[in-house]
Amino acid sequence: MPDGSSPNLPRRNPEDIDLGAIKADLEFLIERVARLSTRKEQALKPLYMMVGSAGLVILWIEFFWRHCL
Repeated sequence: MPDGSSPNLPRRNPEDIDLGAIKADLEFLIERVARLSTRKEQALKPLYMMVGSAGLVILWIEFFWRHCL
């Protein structure tokens, strides 16, 4: 390789390409990408976790304060 270019890869025979398998793979990938959560959903998850945790702590303190003391 005197010019530094990569060697030519062998070309596939057009009859050997399985277009059905490629289409199935693309449909699978499109379905997976569609199920990804959006930026808004990802931003609200920590807020829900904080509010839920605070609510559980408040409920536990109220129960402990009223029934155990």
